[in-house]
Amino acid sequence: MKQPINNTGERPVTGLSTWIGKSADKVIEKFGEPERIEPSSYGYDWWVYPISPKQYIQLGMEDNKVVTLYTIGNEVDVTPYKLGQKLEDIYRFTIIESEIVVKDESGSYQFELNEEDLNTRLLVSLGDIYAQLYLDKFTGELMSIRYLDSSTLIEMHPYEMMYRGELVEETEPTDDEWKKIDTASEQQIFDITNVMRTHFGAGKVEWNEETASVARGHSEEMYEEEYFSHDSPAFGSLSNRLEKQEITFKTAGENIASQYTDAPEAVHGWLNSEGHRKILLEKDFTDLGVGVYKKYYTQNFIEKFTIEQ
Repeated sequence: MKQPINNTGERPVTGLSTWIGKSADKVIEKFGEPERIEPSSYGYDWWVYPISPKQYIQLGMEDNKVVTLYTIGNEVDVTPYKLGQKLEDIYRFTIIESEIVVKDESGSYQFELNEEDLNTRLLVSLGDIYAQLYLDKFTGELMSIRYLDSSTLIEMHPYEMMYRGELVEETEPTDDEWKKIDTASEQQIFDITNVMRTHFGAGKVEWNEETASVARGHSEEMYEEEYFSHDSPAFGSLSNRLEKQEITFKTAGENIASQYTDAPEAVHGWLNSEGHRKILLEKDFTDLGVGVYKKYYTQNFIEKFTIEQ
């Protein structure tokens, strides 16, 4: 007999959500030093723990405490939920609302979830924190989860938002800061992609710096020239761009995205788009290069030629 999930209004006492608000010292005591510390565009730094293809964790640290956490993999504890859980189970035991009001000292904010959000990217209140539930709309399963405190949710405002009060002015990163943020996003997309490919039995891909350089060029050109397409007005198709850089490949595929809040959101957007999903999970691909430029995202996959013995 299935047990009901703790309903909204109660913060879990076990699982990764309990790390929201804890100090950096506590994190190091439990998880050790992070493999990477990477900036975000929202004021916090990501502490990245790519523990295994089944256990991947990013903790957002600001003012020496955890303000957000993103995780994916079959072996992570996301109490009161479970990765792989079906959407109908979540709806059965959790109050899901299309409008959620969040209050802090700066005012009152109302987040509005559209129909797509309600099927792929739920927002749930868990006591004094919030959970974003990332669902695979093709399988109806919970793929990953992000926890946030109220201030970080307001700062990121990943849904349509109405507010009363004084909205905090967003600080645009400098060009140097963007370069570091973009490099971080590239590595996170690579890591999360491999977790997803492992989950679906597609096999891991290797990082390919030459292909990443092509992807970076395409993202930057899309931003600078204000277009969004797989075909570059100046350099042509993906095949044209790879061949121009003398990259040899048997097959190739490309995913592009723009204006997602960060790397995890971009990858989940691709997973939930039929054409992008096919490329993301193509078993024949062996290598991946990722290029990010100011929230323009490009994934370039290639299948290398193999030398038969």
